[in-house]
Amino acid sequence: MLNIDRQIHSNNDKVSVTNGPAVAKGRSTAEVNTYCSFKDKPSKHILPATAIVEVQNKSGQYFPCGALLDSASLSHFITERCVHLLRLSRTQAHAQIQGISSVNLGTYHSVSIHLRSTHTDWQTTINCYSLSHIFCITPSTKLDVSTWKIAKIFKLTVEQFDQPGDIDLSIGADVFYEMLRSDRMIRRGNYPVLQETILFWTLSGRTPKTTTQHDPERQFLL
Repeated sequence: MLNIDRQIHSNNDKVSVTNGPAVAKGRSTAEVNTYCSFKDKPSKHILPATAIVEVQNKSGQYFPCGALLDSASLSHFITERCVHLLRLSRTQAHAQIQGISSVNLGTYHSVSIHLRSTHTDWQTTINCYSLSHIFCITPSTKLDVSTWKIAKIFKLTVEQFDQPGDIDLSIGADVFYEMLRSDRMIRRGNYPVLQETILFWTLSGRTPKTTTQHDPERQFLL
């Protein structure tokens, strides 16, 4: 979702959005590219790869957090809401995020977080840039998964993947590819791909526009 050059600069505590290049006079910035999803009603629903991870707060306690697994991002991001709720310490850092039609967004803080899997012993520490929003709730509406027939052998990173949920963390490419494991399951038709990761299995890709009652035996199988 988000790409960023690794430059850090001190700046004021503020966030700005402009319609063109937003580099203040005499100020050096890092440039970021961002790719956006449509807000209009789509002809088909695309399910992004997500996971529930636990993030450590200021007191050392862990709390669940919805994370986007973003192979296209050169950095990591966290919402300001999550930073506030976990009472994390922020470091001044200036980066310029450039979106579609040259829309620019400035971010001025970074946060070091420790996160871990809710299912395995995997854990890591990453540095995230803070943003007011990373991604809208996903999925955008409750999915009817009655015909998906996902075998119980697949332990999903998000058990209630069919329910809309908040995304407060974006995990970028340098960690994303460390998470991947070799197994992947593909079902014919407009169904998402099951991908094995160090966090257990993720679901991502196309979802059926409508469900059918004439597909009772098809399922994801090993």
